[in-house]
Amino acid sequence: MPSPRPNQLYVIFSLSLVLFLLGLVGLWTFQASYLTRQLQENLDIIVELEVDHTKEQRELLLLELLAADYHQPGSTPEYLPKEQALQEMGEDLERDLDDLGLNNPLLDVITFNVPIVYLQSDSLAAIASELQVKPGVAGVFYQDNFVDRIAANARRLGWVLLGLAALFALVAGLLIHNTVRLSLYANRFTIKTQELVGASWGFISRPYLWRAVGQGLLAGLIALTGVLGLQVWLQSVLPELDLFAEPVRLGFLYGGILLLGLLINFVSHYVVVRRYLRLRLDDLY
Repeated sequence: MPSPRPNQLYVIFSLSLVLFLLGLVGLWTFQASYLTRQLQENLDIIVELEVDHTKEQRELLLLELLAADYHQPGSTPEYLPKEQALQEMGEDLERDLDDLGLNNPLLDVITFNVPIVYLQSDSLAAIASELQVKPGVAGVFYQDNFVDRIAANARRLGWVLLGLAALFALVAGLLIHNTVRLSLYANRFTIKTQELVGASWGFISRPYLWRAVGQGLLAGLIALTGVLGLQVWLQSVLPELDLFAEPVRLGFLYGGILLLGLLINFVSHYVVVRRYLRLRLDDLY
């Protein structure tokens, strides 16, 4: 059984740091995706009603929107009278209109949300065309360019994060491999001696690989504790981020951190031990 070395702590620390950084990239990716989706789903489609629309027309339109395929499940179309809209725009505007002797220029509106699958220019245009011919509807408005910018930025952010994750994974592999090689360097004669007396490669490798599994899991748990602690702290400081809104995806992230720690350390130990086994005795000096 290989004797423990102080630099094994360096292996665990290095792997924990890399896994923590990879966990942050994964958390950032999930959170960016979640916030982008929330922003898209909360994008209001505004239906302006004609000045002389009737209550029956308005209520019928609300019922039709609630039953429409393009209506966001779980949300409710909202009716906003022009008087309330003017109040929400501020007392200064009301005062200025009164001073000028002008009536409220706003119209009654209905706002609703649509699922993400309908947040495409052609889909929104089709919805607007369908609503435009409804009785009592004066116009339909939405921020078309805003939707396109959200989608484009989300795609660009996804590629950036994917590149960062790939870079971190490459750095992790090189760093941990070199660290493991140095960690096992002192045991190179023990490894070769066991082979010379007839021990099989599997018998020689087994203790090192089991130690690699333990170190990988320990490093993963340390990194996972760091990521989870950071999440809890950020959630307490910025609860609007809603960092625990998707427990299933977070579960995959946590499991991925543990699995990646185990795999990186296991593969690195496997490669290094087999390398020393293949060397001739003269090459060990």
